[in-house]
Amino acid sequence: MSPNKLASSFPLGIELPKELKKLCEWNEVNGYPISGGFELRQHDDKTIQCWFGTAKPIGFLAQFGAGPDGSLYCIWKHNGDFLIVHMGSEGQNNFVLASNPVDFLRLLAIGYDEIGFADLSLPPENEDEINPSFQDWVSINFNVPIPKTGNEITGPLQGISDNFQSWIDSQTD
Repeated sequence: MSPNKLASSFPLGIELPKELKKLCEWNEVNGYPISGGFELRQHDDKTIQCWFGTAKPIGFLAQFGAGPDGSLYCIWKHNGDFLIVHMGSEGQNNFVLASNPVDFLRLLAIGYDEIGFADLSLPPENEDEINPSFQDWVSINFNVPIPKTGNEITGPLQGISDNFQSWIDSQTD
């Protein structure tokens, strides 16, 4: 998906970060799989409305990806921050994945088949889901290491994840 196509689908007030634009460009050259079952996906307010059952959260979330089960990967606009979140397809496993796009790319590069449902305290179970060329691209382009487990990135965000779930609950009241 072109970065312009994805960026133009975003709601006002949420911009597609340059790191995710670069991911789109990488995907245009290299194709799928990026890592595990993750795929880039255009934002659509109707998807957000269907997930919540109300239009109340529109403008606070910008979807940029999806998992194989329909889980959403979004940017959540919260108190001036733009956090990367996972929203399970059935309303479960909703949590903050990363506090910034580079950490999200590091988490994605680990190679979990479904980040939102994996045990992030362990390395990926299926090494076939790991994409070494994507790992190299993330490491080289952003000058960062790829952690062995996702907890290195998601662990410190537990309190924010609790806030995210509370926010979700408040939108559906």
